[in-house]
Amino acid sequence: MKRHIWTQLIISFIFLVLLIVGLISLMTMSLVSDHFDKYVQKKHDTTLTAYKNELKVSYLINNGTWKPAKVKKIGVRALQDGLILVLKNTDNKIIWEPSQILLHRDTNTKNIDSMNKKNGAIKINSKKVALVQFSYNDALGYTRHDVAFINDLRISLAGISIFVFLVAIVIAIWIARDLSRPLRQIVSFTQAVASGDYRNQLPQQTQIVEVNALVNVTNELSRQLSKNQALRERLSSDIAHELRTPLTTIQGSLEAMIDGIWPIDEARLVSLNDEVIRLTHLINNIENIASIEHREDKLIKVDTDLSKLIQQVLNNFQSNLEEKRITLDYQTEKIIVAIDPNKINQVITNLLSNAIKFTQTNGKIIITLKRVVDNVVLTIEDNGSGIAEKDVPHVFDHFYMADPARNRQQGGQGIGLAIVKAIVVAHGGSVSVDSELGVGTIFTVKLPLNN
Repeated sequence: MKRHIWTQLIISFIFLVLLIVGLISLMTMSLVSDHFDKYVQKKHDTTLTAYKNELKVSYLINNGTWKPAKVKKIGVRALQDGLILVLKNTDNKIIWEPSQILLHRDTNTKNIDSMNKKNGAIKINSKKVALVQFSYNDALGYTRHDVAFINDLRISLAGISIFVFLVAIVIAIWIARDLSRPLRQIVSFTQAVASGDYRNQLPQQTQIVEVNALVNVTNELSRQLSKNQALRERLSSDIAHELRTPLTTIQGSLEAMIDGIWPIDEARLVSLNDEVIRLTHLINNIENIASIEHREDKLIKVDTDLSKLIQQVLNNFQSNLEEKRITLDYQTEKIIVAIDPNKINQVITNLLSNAIKFTQTNGKIIITLKRVVDNVVLTIEDNGSGIAEKDVPHVFDHFYMADPARNRQQGGQGIGLAIVKAIVVAHGGSVSVDSELGVGTIFTVKLPLNN
């Protein structure tokens, strides 16, 4: 049977309180009864000893003889205390017994045999002069005040237990509501988030660490979902825009050719083919980054000399460097690391291509490869145009271009750095950028050595 959390908390709390109060009450009554029984037994033994001493004194006062009147007086007082006293001589002959008194009181003498009995001897100078027997029932020693005390104690314990139980119910309801209120708010909030409403945030209003942690995680989840939603919307818009440009160019050219406005010649067909190639390249890049980010494109890792891999990429860009007369400062050491060489080749290619693209003629590029603790760190630094501060946080976003017109003129699609980040993250590493407009840019790639 499913219950609300506050109902479950109240039931659990009440059950726990009942158990604790019940155990404490039982233990208290048990201890009190045990100690009270010992007290009553001690008082009972003291009473028996007092009667024996009184009989002894009577014997001595009467010069070593037993006077029935004196013994009877003591015996009657014993009856008033619930004791049946029988006095016998050393030959076991009865000196005094209360038979006639018991009959006069309508006491059933047959019940005497079923009573508890305690025998003793009266001694004078260590010499036994008489035997005494006390008969009594189980309730002996419990006076009216003793019984009243026990009953009052039981009533008090019952009253305290009921009071504690009622207080516990109030506390349980308060605690349950205090705990369940933020949880109910979280449920309502997550339902709103599930429906696409990311506008609100949950307040932290409890002193419970775990609940506050849950609130923080839920708020962060909402923020991330909001960012992802905005990214998806922008990505859809960017993809549509990137696809629309070449398609519009192709459509316009074809319509002009069909209408006879433009002649169908080799130059125009080559231009159309270039647009198709650009469109195909864009689609391939989109598929590439999607497969990497969703781990569909499996990495094939092998132990690779990263310095040699960088040198191979540099060889491919040698003509580009010479064309712009860019000075290259290459500082590296031999580092073997488990990577997918094809994917990391693409990372280095994209970063170096960007550095060359945005570095002016006679500029400088510095490439550094070194080991830092458990990581291998690759930096590619240029003294090119740099990136505006407002654009730096977005350089790894899909289709983001700080200067769209300039990037498209140079063949950019705004997806190269997104591919770089996806590949590096897939390797368990990280990539960051530090740039200042008009000064230059530094890209830093960190890859774990124990990968």
